[in-house]
Order: sequence, then structure tokens, then C-alpha cells
Amino acid sequence: MSKILCRWVWVLALVVAGCSDSEEALQIVGPDLPEGPGRAYPISAVSFPSNDGVEVRALFGTAQADELLPVVLLLHDLGGRKSDWLNNTDTYVALLERGYAVLAIDMRGHGETPLPADRQVLELTDLEQSFLDVHAALVWLPSQSQVDVSRIAVVGTGSGGNVAYVSSGRMPDLIKTGVSLSPGLWGASSLEPLVTGAGLESFAPRSMLFMAGDQDQIQSGDTTLSYADFARSLEAQTAEPKELRVFSDSADHGFELLDNVAEAQDLFFLWLDENL
Repeated sequence: MSKILCRWVWVLALVVAGCSDSEEALQIVGPDLPEGPGRAYPISAVSFPSNDGVEVRALFGTAQADELLPVVLLLHDLGGRKSDWLNNTDTYVALLERGYAVLAIDMRGHGETPLPADRQVLELTDLEQSFLDVHAALVWLPSQSQVDVSRIAVVGTGSGGNVAYVSSGRMPDLIKTGVSLSPGLWGASSLEPLVTGAGLESFAPRSMLFMAGDQDQIQSGDTTLSYADFARSLEAQTAEPKELRVFSDSADHGFELLDNVAEAQDLFFLWLDENL
């Protein structure tokens, strides 16, 4: 079984995280207060099948608008889940406030999305096939009358940034642009880069923004693995339009960049505005 290095050292004998949890069963109660002047956004729990039989769970939110909305598809990090985009960062809500429809998915083996054939142990092949979960989302989105399926972006944090890059390269006709936040995934023994689209036919990544902190690193023995260097390697294989931004003196990882580095957040939304 393969072993993987991500922001933490992950061994892919990893039992599926959170499969027994039910986000839909959660209820929030509070005092009976009058409504304030804030805006409310409907967010629904949805699901759709991948073409290899995995039922992908997701959270779909929309803003009220008189025109079709561009869509941002959000991908979590290794060991994460779709609700991270709501609970651990302001990004989901910030996108809604700017008039995007937002779809955050649980990739296979995470959250409420099972592994193929109901396996219980996440393997490297599951990470390599996670672009199929993105494809399932892209097939489902045309059923939503309020979205503009010609304007879809995919955004990934951590190893989800790898999957965003691979998805863009594998489905450039369906994904207009993408953002990869601190991409990086390495084999624990070989330290070789993983989930980079190697071996995929018709692989042509383009229109990607890569962002990483220059101090975001993993120490493995005598070797230092850099997320900024990983982002540079992916950017070099990406066709225009593309941009790489490495933030000095920052160890922020993934969507932490958007929450903690003002320049990163500005660049993120500017990229979407100009390319989506």
C-alpha cells in the first residue's frame, strides 16, 4: 500500500474519515431574535453519482440574482471534508457574497462520500481518481437552472489543489479556470510528487492560478519539501493564462492564505473576476 506525505505525514492505511458522521442530521438552535439586515443564502445538501459508481456528497449554495451565476467548485485537503469551506474559512460565504454559485464536494473516501466498492481504507489510486468526483459535479451542474455552466471554476486547497490542477487538465472543455492553493503531495518513501496528472490521456492544464507560502514546508529526514516548489512545477506545465504567486515569510497553507494574507485574497477574487 502506498504511503503519502502531505502537510502532515499521512500513511495511506488511513481509515475513511468521517464516513459515519451525518452532517444533514445536525440541527442548530438559538434564541428567538428579530431578523437583522444581513443576507441569507440557501445552502443545500446534494449528491450525484460518479461514472465509476461513487455517490458524491456536496453542499450547493447560491446567491439571489436575475441572471445565470458563474460556479466555483471547492475541493478540500487530504483528510478534510466539504464543510471545511464553511467552518474553517470565510471563503464559501465570501464567494456567495460576490455573486457566485458555490459547490463544495466531499471527494471519495472523505466526509460522506464513500470509497468505491464500499472499501474502508483510502489508497493512492483513490486520490488519483478524485478528478472523477469533479467530473460528476460537472455533469450534475447543468440540472441547476440558475447556473451558467460555461463559467465553472475549480478551486482546491492543499492536496485538493493537486486535484483541481488534474481536473483542469483532464476536462479543459468543462472547466474555464482554476485556483490551486498550496498544492503538494509526495510519496513517503520515494518523495516523488503524486497526483499530477501523469499518464492521463488528453491532459492539457491551462488557466490556473497557483499560490503558496514560501515557508510552507515539510521536513522529511534530511529533505525539505516545499509547497512553493511543488506549485512551481505544476505552473511550468500549465498553458496560459496562468500565474504563480509565492508569498514571502508565509507558512500559511491552503485556504489559510486567503484568510490571513490580504494580497492572496485580493488576487484570488481578481483572478476569478477576470478569468471566469
